[in-house]
Amino acid sequence: FYLVHSFSRVHNDNFPAKAFTGKSPARTPYKDAVIEVDDIVGRLLTKLKEEGVADNTLVFFTSDNGANEDAWPDAGFHPWRGGKGTTWEGGVRVPGIAYWPGMIESGRESDELFDLMDLFNTSLTLGGVNVPTDRYIDGVDQTSFLLADNGLSNREAVFMYSERNFTALRWNEFKVHFKVFQTPVPGSNIDESMLIGTGMSPWVYNLYLDPKEMKSVGHRTFEWGLPNILNLVTRHMASYRQYPMKELGLAKPVQ
Repeated sequence: FYLVHSFSRVHNDNFPAKAFTGKSPARTPYKDAVIEVDDIVGRLLTKLKEEGVADNTLVFFTSDNGANEDAWPDAGFHPWRGGKGTTWEGGVRVPGIAYWPGMIESGRESDELFDLMDLFNTSLTLGGVNVPTDRYIDGVDQTSFLLADNGLSNREAVFMYSERNFTALRWNEFKVHFKVFQTPVPGSNIDESMLIGTGMSPWVYNLYLDPKEMKSVGHRTFEWGLPNILNLVTRHMASYRQYPMKELGLAKPVQ
C-alpha cells in the first residue's frame, strides 16, 4: 500500500480539534495544532504495529515548505532567512524524518541533499516498480541513501523555483541564487515581496558557514565553483526543449 497523509494543520488558519484546544504550553492555535499532529502520527504508527506491518513499511515525515511568516503569530518559527513563498532557506528547508525499524539505523543524522520529489522514485523502487522512462522525472532514487548506515545522497543538486521562475540551486554546502526575494515589510514573504535578479554575480552562500544567507561570497571565494554551477543550470534548462513546462492556467500578466 501507499499512503499520503496530508494534514489540514499546521496550516493557517489553524483550528485544532476541541480535544487539543489549549493543550500546548503556549495555548495558541498553531502550537495546539502541533500537539494534534503529533497525536495523529502516533496513532498511525500504532496502527502499523497492530497490523504487523511496521517492520515492512517506510514512513517519511516532512513538510512542503518552511514556516509561513505572513500568518504570524499563527505560524512556525525557524532560524533561517525568509519563509514560505521564497526560495531563501526559510522557505525551502524543512525537516525530513525517515522511519523503518530494522532497515534505517535509529538516531542517524545526515545533511545530504534530499528533495521532496525523490519520494516518488524511491517509493517505486522499494515497491518493486520500474520508474517510467517515457517522460521526464524530476525525482532521484534515494533508496541507497536511506538504507545504508553511511549512505550518501544520489542527488547532485536541488533546483528551486518560484512558480515558473528558476531562482536558485543547492549544490553541496553551497546555495546559489540567480533571483532573490526582497521583502521590505518583514515577514510578508507572500503578501509584499519582490523577485529580482541578482545582477553581475549570482549570490552565493556557504550554508555551513553562513546558514542565514547574510553575506554573499559569489565573486570572491566561489569563482572555482561557478563553472560547475553554470553547467548544471545549462543542462537543467536544456531539458525544457524536449519536455516544455506545462501551462496550468495560473500565469500572471507580464508587463
